[in-house]
Amino acid sequence: MRLSNLGHLALALVLAGGAAACEDGNNDTDPPLGAPGSVAASYNGTNAVVTWGAVTGAETYDVQRSNVTRNTQLSAIATGVTGTTYSDTVTPGNTYTYVVVARRSGEQSGNSAPATLTVGIKQANLTPVAANGTRTLSKDTVYVISGTVTVDSGAVLTIPAGTKLVGDTIARPSALVIRRGARIIANGTAAEPIVFTSQKPAGRRARGDWGGVVINGRSNCNFTLPCSGEGSSGTYGGSVPADSSGVLRYVRIEYAGFEVSPNNELNGLTLNGVGSKTVIENVQIHFGNDDGIEWFGGTVNVKYALVTGADDDQFDYSTGWQGKGQFWIAQTDTTRGDKGFEVDNNETTFTATPFTDPMIYNVTLIGRSGRGASNLTAAGLHLRRGTRGKLYNAILTGWNAALDIDDQITADNCTAGTLMVSNTILFGNGVTDDADADAFEATCRGAAGWGMTVAGTNPLNAAAINLDAPNFTPVSAAAVAGAAAVPAGDAFFTAVDYVGAVAPTGTPWYQGWTTFARN
Repeated sequence: MRLSNLGHLALALVLAGGAAACEDGNNDTDPPLGAPGSVAASYNGTNAVVTWGAVTGAETYDVQRSNVTRNTQLSAIATGVTGTTYSDTVTPGNTYTYVVVARRSGEQSGNSAPATLTVGIKQANLTPVAANGTRTLSKDTVYVISGTVTVDSGAVLTIPAGTKLVGDTIARPSALVIRRGARIIANGTAAEPIVFTSQKPAGRRARGDWGGVVINGRSNCNFTLPCSGEGSSGTYGGSVPADSSGVLRYVRIEYAGFEVSPNNELNGLTLNGVGSKTVIENVQIHFGNDDGIEWFGGTVNVKYALVTGADDDQFDYSTGWQGKGQFWIAQTDTTRGDKGFEVDNNETTFTATPFTDPMIYNVTLIGRSGRGASNLTAAGLHLRRGTRGKLYNAILTGWNAALDIDDQITADNCTAGTLMVSNTILFGNGVTDDADADAFEATCRGAAGWGMTVAGTNPLNAAAINLDAPNFTPVSAAAVAGAAAVPAGDAFFTAVDYVGAVAPTGTPWYQGWTTFARN
């Protein structure tokens, strides 16, 4: 049979269509992408290594991860991976789950079966750092402070963000002591604070499980030099007001404090003659057995400090401390704790020099009397023994007495203008003035520059007294208006327009890196 030209064309079109149909048929029979198999995760001491089997037809892979420890959701951490291995940065002490998905143009597989990895933490004893030596710790190791561990003169101990150090609860008192001339560089972050805590597991920890952290500097003190630290912590003091003992930034000290002998204690954080070039900011002392933070002399400045549940005084300074402070919070336990501030010049010689004479702004002190607990000896501010100094923009609530002034020389300092409490709000205290017979409180409150106002309503959030989930923010900006101005040109202080330690709006500075666990 002969075909016309039109017939030849028709046949060609049919044959071409058939070929195309065959090609389309081949695509239609390609299998869908299967989920990657044999997914595994291991830790090489630095990173997590995720591996999986190749999927036929896959072009790339996505890797997803969740942090089981922190209860985070599964989310992609890597896309477009062309091989079958991925290295992930992880933090020791966490458990991770990994899932892998295969991809090709316009198509993806289902999730692989999960692979779970727990990144363990190594443990090592923290040993003394000899004079002029250096040591840098690693955040993948938990360090045990057993007995008194010292960093000797000229030495430097560097502690990375996220490192955990635990106090031995058998070899007590366990404490870290930074000697005169030594430095500690503890630079934590809000995401990864440095934590000093009890060696006991959560749920069994308690005040006094270990001793705490002591820093001895070469700045002033008003006893005979060298001054001697409490708790057998060594000598301190000198004539270097601008001395540097290093950095404490985003640091928590928990379940510490130890009575070595009567009136001879280790606190959560003890600052002995520490100089002004030392940086201390964003620190929390939690559930300590003695004072929260105690200064003996020195010129160190402290910013953003939180003391929760201290068994004795929340903040205690004496012996000629002449530093600065801003944004301090103290919250007492419902059954434990003494004064908000306990302040002396010198406990034996009230006229000793250099005088205790700090400048402090923006403080919130929360006592336990305001929660119906008996606390008959406690004052929010106990100023005595010839102290000087100025406190502005404070809130005092829940104390048996807001103010207790002892000793004639202390009252004389009020009259002379060298001791002053101003722009301060009182609410919910038993009385304003301590009920002793000396009447020094009235003398001081009547002195020029003093200003303590009793508020009719609570300026703080009702949850400020909550031990487990406190909220220290004010109820409104209006409730805490009228702040005193900070000194002009002083770079340490932050100018604010509110009274108290926390701004009425925005994210509170203590949020995210602190703890309120009771044990």
